[in-house]
Amino acid sequence: MRNERYPFDDIMHYRRERARRLEILNSVLVSRELRCADWDGEALSLHDHAGRFAVAPTLSDVWPLVQKMSGTAFDPLAEDRVEVADG
Repeated sequence: MRNERYPFDDIMHYRRERARRLEILNSVLVSRELRCADWDGEALSLHDHAGRFAVAPTLSDVWPLVQKMSGTAFDPLAEDRVEVADG
């Protein structure tokens, strides 16, 4: 819950959560030799091994860029990419 008196705590929580989500995203992208990074807390930057990069404003913008940069179709929800949490 947001605390207007202590916004620093909210900012730190947001940054930790964003880093956690990027870690998950990168575990999905590793098969394409791509890496995603935070772009100033506002967007995502996608990088390949050749040094090319593209900026995706939202997560849903990442998937078409993955296909474009890797040159092959990519389904982020394919069974071999999704780990189902127990419980």
